[in-house]
Amino acid sequence: MTAVPNSLAGAVTVIALVGGGIFLYPWLLTRRGGAIAVAAITAALAALFFYFDRGSGNATASAAFALLWAAAPAAVGVIVFRLQRR
Repeated sequence: MTAVPNSLAGAVTVIALVGGGIFLYPWLLTRRGGAIAVAAITAALAALFFYFDRGSGNATASAAFALLWAAAPAAVGVIVFRLQRR
């Protein structure tokens, strides 16, 4: 099983959290079908983060962390979206 370099996993995580949560998700939420797109991206991020952490040996912890890291940009995106609507 090939390991994912930490620098790549870290860069993708930062881009997903900052770029997705602050810029992409709020913009998508203003569009028709945006909530579905956010849900699909969140599911894809969960799978990606699980892939990054698959070598840890603990599938339950990997899944929990993958869900946490994937849900974080979505939560930030909803907060930013609501703040922009005011």
